[in-house]
Amino acid sequence: MHWLAWRKLCRHKTDGGLGFRVIEDFNTALLAKQLWRLMDNPDSLFAKVFKGRYFRNSTPLDPIRSYSPSYGWQSIVSARPLVCKGLIKRVGSGSSISVWYDPWISDSCPRPAICKGINYYPHLTVNQLINSQTSTWNRPLLQQFFESEEITRITGITVATGYKPDTWGWFYTTTGRYTVKSGYTVLQELSQMRGHYQSLDRTLGDCKRNPGSRGMRVDPLCVRCGMGDETINHMLFECPPARQAWALSPIPTPPQFFPTGALYSNMAHLFWNLPDNDDMLMYPWLLWFIWKARNYKVFSNDDQNPQEVMESAITESRAWVAAQTVADGV
Repeated sequence: MHWLAWRKLCRHKTDGGLGFRVIEDFNTALLAKQLWRLMDNPDSLFAKVFKGRYFRNSTPLDPIRSYSPSYGWQSIVSARPLVCKGLIKRVGSGSSISVWYDPWISDSCPRPAICKGINYYPHLTVNQLINSQTSTWNRPLLQQFFESEEITRITGITVATGYKPDTWGWFYTTTGRYTVKSGYTVLQELSQMRGHYQSLDRTLGDCKRNPGSRGMRVDPLCVRCGMGDETINHMLFECPPARQAWALSPIPTPPQFFPTGALYSNMAHLFWNLPDNDDMLMYPWLLWFIWKARNYKVFSNDDQNPQEVMESAITESRAWVAAQTVADGV
């Protein structure tokens, strides 16, 4: 009998599998349904019992540590990352939605709005972008804060007439309500991406720590900052010169979301959480020039300015975009 890995059997039939369910992912999708019930029906007996015990002054999504939590509660909150992945704030009055931190913009996945310049109003809420007298978006104010593509997405959101509370919705269904099927699909997509990056991480390993594990006498510290081991994630995202390059670039770097200490999370943010415009396409070149800056330091002892790294990446990305445009008459 020929044996095959269970993960391969669980692939869709179009991908060469047999379409079996991954039991762990399916169980997580079922638990996420219970977490959704706590949020969607706060007046139910089910929600009141858990609220009185575990989140009396908060919400089920808040990572609050509980004393001696039950097995049932621990199981439910284990699905919190899945639910948070697809949550989107539905605009009612907009008074409880942070423009820069809450996921209220519909893109390839829910995300906060992106400012076109320096953000001088970190505590701006969505209701401040709405003309309360006409119940329409304040276009002059939108043009002050956002690019045209972002304005198009924002004005596509219907503004409620009169007072209506802001609510949570599930991005991956047309009804806005969580379903086990949609949750399982999201988990499968995340699993495929995670497998790809884990394979990449195993292949590349650590820039300088892996040679040391093979008996080579190599200093494992980062050659640019000397503040930590030079892993792939540290070199591309966490090293101070790399962080400066990301901060100077047009790519948004929301606190606590990007960059983080996990290579998978950082790459997933770049793939899925960026708006679809030419300026956002420059991140592969920025990764490449950060890597080149590291190599200049290693082989030539040359410290490159993060501003120059960022500008070089923008120049190369714009040249590539221009090369994709077919000239008239050709």
